[in-house]
Amino acid sequence: MNINWSRNKLTCTLVTFFIFFLMQSTTFAQISDRHEEQALSIEKQLLCPQCTNERLDICSIQICIDMRKEIREQLQDGHNSDEIIFYFQNRYGQRVLAELPRSGFNIVLFGWVLASIVLVTLGGSYTLFRLNQKTNIDWK
Repeated sequence: MNINWSRNKLTCTLVTFFIFFLMQSTTFAQISDRHEEQALSIEKQLLCPQCTNERLDICSIQICIDMRKEIREQLQDGHNSDEIIFYFQNRYGQRVLAELPRSGFNIVLFGWVLASIVLVTLGGSYTLFRLNQKTNIDWK
């Protein structure tokens, strides 16, 4: 009876370790999938520092491959998306950002573009209005 008890105990311990191992591998796969989604999201927010307006997730030159590897390493080290983007911005400058922040000098640029569009629209509308008035002369 003592032998059966040890055999059952050993079987129970092995089954417990097997279940624990399965749970850990599932958790690791979920964490890995979450890191991969975060990495892809970060890659879409960054541009290749050598190519013109080519996102990091599309570009295939060596520097982009190294940057993607660095993103995944930093995610595994526990850094969040903002920290990683800030890291690359400090390293390569604002040209690496896919979307410029709307602050500082950039807000002046966005304002200039908006003001230009408004002025062209108003000027065109006024010109069309004046041309329409000239052609609607009543010849009585």
